[in-house]
Amino acid sequence: MNKTFPMIIIFILLVLLSSNCFPYSGITFTQGEIKPRWDGWEEPHSGTAYRLAYVYNFEMDENVLTRHNIDFNLEFAYHHWEDFLYSDKNGGSVTPTLKYQLYFDFVTLYLEAGIGITYINDQIYADRDMGSNWQFEDKLGLGVILFEHHQIGFSFIHYSNANFSNTNDGLNAIGFSYGYFW
Repeated sequence: MNKTFPMIIIFILLVLLSSNCFPYSGITFTQGEIKPRWDGWEEPHSGTAYRLAYVYNFEMDENVLTRHNIDFNLEFAYHHWEDFLYSDKNGGSVTPTLKYQLYFDFVTLYLEAGIGITYINDQIYADRDMGSNWQFEDKLGLGVILFEHHQIGFSFIHYSNANFSNTNDGLNAIGFSYGYFW
């Protein structure tokens, strides 16, 4: 069975169940690629990264952020990384993000950045030793929001333990995302 299918079902259920309960929120699904290590690894395979996130937008009164079209969000994400050498990895993260938005008629352009904490179930991923189950998640994203509800974007996410461990191979996931916000 396609590994994306269960995450799509979870995505739909979360949208249906959450839209009335948690205003100023949304769900995003990202699928990306994790390239082999950069230091001479000869394996031609890449891993696939999936990220399903519940995004809570903090509704704020007028302040320095809102005056400059910046939203403050908190993302709670589930991660699944297909591993081309060992068993697949799973994890979760909490990432605060700032999202700058440039408004037009029915389209909004956005740029977002955030740094959070991630836990993965195994510190060995494919050809690298992450050094710890605990990682930092650095996220950059850009894209468009259509008709105030549909977000389509591109993201770059870096995972690393910031040298808190003796080993810190880290990894980068580059992918496309779709989000629905209510």
